[in-house]
Amino acid sequence: MTTQRYQALMIGNGALVLFLGLMTGFLFAFNLVGEITLWPIPGSLDVQLPGDPARWRGAHVGMITNALMVMAIGLALPHLRLSSGVERFTAWGLIFTVWGNVGFYVASALGASGRGLTMGPNKFGGGDLASVFNFLIAYPGALIAPVIVLLVARGAFAAARESGGAD
Repeated sequence: MTTQRYQALMIGNGALVLFLGLMTGFLFAFNLVGEITLWPIPGSLDVQLPGDPARWRGAHVGMITNALMVMAIGLALPHLRLSSGVERFTAWGLIFTVWGNVGFYVASALGASGRGLTMGPNKFGGGDLASVFNFLIAYPGALIAPVIVLLVARGAFAAARESGGAD
């Protein structure tokens, strides 16, 4: 694949996650007010969404932040000096990470016990199937993303060295 294709895939996936993050803002609001209402549509549905408001806020902000990260790195991709293998790892690793985090944020907001922070029980609960699933979908990305960010930094500094210039 070419840099341009990886870039488009990262931006496209980032845009979808950004959309979901924005829509999750509505779920956060519905959770807070205890009903589903959309002005100017008349009426409302008296429905209490499950989960803690802080987790819904985390899902809303977390998805938006993850989306901006993958889009920003996608936009920077042509300016970095990365081997084709590192470029592929960067693109697919971040796409995998943001979608894993979407699952993590939604499952956590819906009330996964233990918040999916550990493989087993912790001080928040956990040890059940939902908590283990939540952990497993996000943990690989939590390990991959920092490595990718360091590779991006290395690629940026390599590009700066190649461009020369006297400062």
